[in-house]
Amino acid sequence: MDEELKQAENLSNEVEEPVAETSEPTEATGETVVTEQEPSIEELKARIAELEEQLAQAKAEAEDYKERWIRVSADFQNFRKRVMQERVEAYNKGKEDAVLAVLPVLDNMERALSSLTETSDLNAFKRGLELIVRLFQEALRRLDVEPIQTEGQKFDPYYHEAFERVEREDVEEGLIVGEVERGYKMGDRVIRPAKVYVAVKPAPQLTAPQPAEEGETECTDEV
Repeated sequence: MDEELKQAENLSNEVEEPVAETSEPTEATGETVVTEQEPSIEELKARIAELEEQLAQAKAEAEDYKERWIRVSADFQNFRKRVMQERVEAYNKGKEDAVLAVLPVLDNMERALSSLTETSDLNAFKRGLELIVRLFQEALRRLDVEPIQTEGQKFDPYYHEAFERVEREDVEEGLIVGEVERGYKMGDRVIRPAKVYVAVKPAPQLTAPQPAEEGETECTDEV
């Protein structure tokens, strides 16, 4: 667009410049006399009309570019709003799925509490709690959440958190020998590291030298 405007200005300058000069020799002196040939009114009008047409075309193209830019900008703003809305909906859907997965566990816990009386069978109550734990574990598996393996595993600071070091002669150093709090992961992402006991070799015991008995000292002096 800028190049076309410059071209229109150059053409306008050409109209204002004098036309080519013609040289005609004189008979008396033999010198050349320069005479100017002015363009006709029809030629000027035609040239002006041509320039006006080019200017109008340049303005139309500029207006078209402006409208395109406004449309593209509006489309981009709508795209940003749509992406943000989709993120919010995906986040809310994830929370909804998590709540739906653990609601059956809550239902069973409430039923167990409502059925508990002073004369309740403790063994039956224990079996009910074990069932609730299994339901909760199944709900976590549906959410792709699984416990982190600890017992007998090599300590890994990415999955485990050392709660205490335990001296063990019968176990290789760095192995996990107990669990304080179970850890969980979702795929390869750790949700909560497991708190564990880690085996270490006992420190060597330093024994102090025993003092010599009196009888042994006297014998040495006599010799």
